[in-house]
Amino acid sequence: MSAFELAVAAMIIMFAVSATLLVAVVVLKLVNNRRRHAHQKRRAAFLKLLSKHIAAPGSVEELTVQEAGDDAFLDAVIDVRHMLAGPTVEELAGIIDRTGLIGYQAKRLQSRFPLGRRLRAAVSLAEIADARAAKLLLQHLNDPIPEIRVQAARGLARMRYTAAIDVILDRFNHETPWVRSRFAESLALFDRDVVWPLMAFVRVHHNHEDDVGVPDIVRILGVIGDSEVGPPLAELLYTATSVEVKIAIIETLGLVGGPMALRPLRRMIQSNDWRIRAKTASAFSEIGDPSVKPTLAEGLEDPSWWVRRNCAAGLAHLPGGIDFLHKALDSDDEFSRDAAAEALADSGELVAARDRLEAGTADERDFKLVAYMHSSDLVSS
Repeated sequence: MSAFELAVAAMIIMFAVSATLLVAVVVLKLVNNRRRHAHQKRRAAFLKLLSKHIAAPGSVEELTVQEAGDDAFLDAVIDVRHMLAGPTVEELAGIIDRTGLIGYQAKRLQSRFPLGRRLRAAVSLAEIADARAAKLLLQHLNDPIPEIRVQAARGLARMRYTAAIDVILDRFNHETPWVRSRFAESLALFDRDVVWPLMAFVRVHHNHEDDVGVPDIVRILGVIGDSEVGPPLAELLYTATSVEVKIAIIETLGLVGGPMALRPLRRMIQSNDWRIRAKTASAFSEIGDPSVKPTLAEGLEDPSWWVRRNCAAGLAHLPGGIDFLHKALDSDDEFSRDAAAEALADSGELVAARDRLEAGTADERDFKLVAYMHSSDLVSS
């Protein structure tokens, strides 16, 4: 066979293979579309049956253990679970019990493979949040797959299984930063039940040499929003050595500390670290106490752009703070003028000043602000 014939044969083979692959892709896409449509149809039917049972308990007899292995039924149960609260959850629990759904998903989770099926089971148990799965999820907090550990913690938190709080916290020393952050998000679902265990964890570990997720835990205390943690967190602000921990405490004090947190925060605004000063300025703004206006006004001349920016933004949100920003436009410090002008523009003062100019009702401050924003005095950060 000549070289030309070999080349032609190779081209024909390549064309045939490509055509076969193209046909396979098209067929696979069609099959997947049909499966998806069939899944959606079954899911809608199950939703109808479940809704009918919730509305009139005992009226549905079609649901049996055979449905436990149908992913469409599982999706329908999860959808209904998200919509229910109070006594109606017990009606859904009866269906789950009759179909053996928890046991079926537990077997999938305990299987060694495939991984996708195990992950699906872990997510499903977390979403359903049935207390009968608590002990199983507790065991899988040690699962070798990180995402399964995360879903186990989330499920335990969703069902408010408080016995899991200490177990999850104990895992912090052994987890990667990503898993710790996800664990922290789950702990927030316990709400006030977890506040003092978290506070105890922070007390013990806030000066730990290794990163054990203390900043994440502190921020979760802010998310929960219990003001009683303000005083103990303020005390730790004096003893904490880690900048990240201090920043997290300052951020949380801005949310839950209230006026009682102003004293330690005024000390932090004098820190040598610009990150701490910047976060403290933001915390002052969150607390919203007008007494901090002079402190924020001094911060407009801070060497750090971030501190100046946060101080100016804080003044813009405080009653009477706009007056301090207008005064800063006369400052000898060009950086202070820029920070004040930017905050005035962001707060809507610039637009309002232009409107008053057009209406002929502008005052001296309006002229000064508009002139400054159109001048060449703006300094880059």
